[in-house]
Amino acid sequence: MGTPSVPPQQPQIVMPGTGWVDVASRVVVQVGFPVVVAAWLLWYVLGRFQTNIDLITVRLSSNAEVAGKLVEAEVNAIAELKGQSIELRAQTELMKQFLDLRQRELRGGPPP
Repeated sequence: MGTPSVPPQQPQIVMPGTGWVDVASRVVVQVGFPVVVAAWLLWYVLGRFQTNIDLITVRLSSNAEVAGKLVEAEVNAIAELKGQSIELRAQTELMKQFLDLRQRELRGGPPP
């Protein structure tokens, strides 16, 4: 068995005015080199600006989520502290009653 033969390739014919180089050179000639460079720089800077704005938007969104969780944690901590304050007030009142009772016992007075 023989190897399959590869058909010979036809030479590629390039027509003037059909490639991107030709189009680019015509634009440069018509509007001028400084205008083309300025337009390219503007396109590049705006593209980078948009990328940076998208990145900032994502980061701010995640920061907002974290800030919301932080606020929620602080609200929970304040609620817990309020509950503990109420419990401490009740314990303080109870301790005052025990202290009053003990002082009466030491003075020899009648218990209430």
